[in-house]
Amino acid sequence: MMQEPRADVHPLDQHRDPLRVDLVRGLAAQVAAQYGGDLARMRRANGYSNATWVGGGIAVRITHTPIGMAREAALVRALPREVGHPEVLGEGTVEGHGWIVTAEMRGQNLHEAWPTLAPAEQRQAIRQLWDRALIVHDASPSLRTHVAPHGGFVPATFGDAAAAARRAEVALALSSVQKSRLHSVIEGYFRAAPLVGQSVNHGDLALMNALWDGEVVSLLDFEFAVLGPVEIDLCRLVCEARVSEEGHHVDSQAGTAAVEIAARHLDPIHGRALIHGAAVLDQLRDLDIWLALDSTEERREDWRPSRLLTDLLDSEGGYLAPLLT
Repeated sequence: MMQEPRADVHPLDQHRDPLRVDLVRGLAAQVAAQYGGDLARMRRANGYSNATWVGGGIAVRITHTPIGMAREAALVRALPREVGHPEVLGEGTVEGHGWIVTAEMRGQNLHEAWPTLAPAEQRQAIRQLWDRALIVHDASPSLRTHVAPHGGFVPATFGDAAAAARRAEVALALSSVQKSRLHSVIEGYFRAAPLVGQSVNHGDLALMNALWDGEVVSLLDFEFAVLGPVEIDLCRLVCEARVSEEGHHVDSQAGTAAVEIAARHLDPIHGRALIHGAAVLDQLRDLDIWLALDSTEERREDWRPSRLLTDLLDSEGGYLAPLLT
């Protein structure tokens, strides 16, 4: 049984087993020490899927569970320099937990900086974030051997996606109309995906995976990189710019810029089906994560992924409405 979190637990770890949190922190301290770092003097950086500490000239990322990071390390070493990813200083495993150490870069996490940016700066950041992703897409011929055609929120098979949809139906008590639309959107994605060009997508093109220093200077954390339609990255870009932390639509210059970018890069024939399907798959993955936590502090229908999923299933298409109508 999971123990109650201590009062001093980091917000990123509040739903994790305290014993595992302590284990991962101890392993990270060992890794940091190999590169002259002292974890006690480093700050915990943003990001949920891995634990990251930054300071003293290095950044240490380590997995919460015993999985490796060799594939990601190979990919980022192969990235064009223009992506701005920090230099990889080392990669390995400790007690099964994969880790990557990179050089510390000047800049602030874009998600943390976002509320302080003027509307014009937010618009600029969204455009520059896409420019970095586009460099990766354009380098796909040389990068594709480092990524798989599934991962992150992109399931390996239609059957896996359908199973996630059924879990959502039960958890959210979806109506028959919503159920029908959910399966139709998923089927549309899997039918169209093989018919378009396949690019190396970042797979988690979120504000928290970029650094800001008056401009976007780096795209980070390629653990969910995946080979597939560019709409995988486009749906996240639009969501980041048009949806609040609570899951509500936001009108902004950044949102307008994201929609303009998506409209320009969508596949002319299959783009609508692909971006709609990718967005739904994204929220199904997040809903599964929230269900695993099973928070009782608020109703399931008020969870952020629940709000976004049900909005995407309405007649207009939620935050994607400007691209689907």
